Parts: sequence; structure tokens; C-alpha cells
Amino acid sequence: MHPSRSKWRQAYAAIVERIRTGKLRPGDRVPTIHELMVEWGMSNTVAQKVHRALREAGLVETEAGTGSYVLEGAAEKLQAAEQGE
Repeated sequence: MHPSRSKWRQAYAAIVERIRTGKLRPGDRVPTIHELMVEWGMSNTVAQKVHRALREAGLVETEAGTGSYVLEGAAEKLQAAEQGE
């Protein structure tokens, strides 16, 4: 990742890449807010921004109290966007 990119964009891109490559599959839990804070050295607010962006992109859904999970078809959505469809 480019060091001048904001941490939330770097973390978002890393999770998107995991989904795109199948490392995170439908139903898998994405890193929690706390895990993002620890792994990326970011604040709670910034980690929440990562989750919000993933939801807005239609890649994950959040279940209160349990976490955020990769949606069915998320990898295909990313591949279609990559191909300009």
C-alpha cells in the first residue's frame, strides 16, 4: 500500500482484496472494529468508517452484536466492477 493513502483506505482496500481473491468468502466474518484498530493502528471512528464503506459497497452486512459478514456474490460484484460491467 502507498504510505500516503489514509489508513482507512488502506484497510478497506486490504479487505476488498481478501474478498476478491476468496481469502474471505461469503459468510466469513470480516475483521472487527477492534481488530482493525489493533492491526492498522487506527481510531474507533476510522475503523467504523472502513465497515461503513464495506456496507455501502454492498460487500458486507453487519449483524448487531455478532459482527460483519461477507455477502453472497461480493467477489463477483468486485470482479464485475473491475471489468467495467
